Amino acid sequence: MTYFWQEERGKNYYRLQTDDIEISEKLKRRNGFRLIGQSMNAEKVWLYLCKFTRPDIALKVLKSISKSKIEKIDSEGLFRCG
Repeated sequence: MTYFWQEERGKNYYRLQTDDIEISEKLKRRNGFRLIGQSMNAEKVWLYLCKFTRPDIALKVLKSISKSKIEKIDSEGLFRCG
């Protein structure tokens, strides 16, 4: 699963958390995404920071990277794909 959210409402910074190694490898090669954390314990999980000027652009990029449908999980702006 891949999760995506805006750090703070009205700010341009977003976080992306994934346990999909293919998505993580794509993000490592892509400009604008910075690996800021990872867990290699029971499950492999990578956490990325990125910056977009508008939320709709961020969601479009996420859809392009994941190649799957994006689903809004809650009213606070948490999205899931995969």
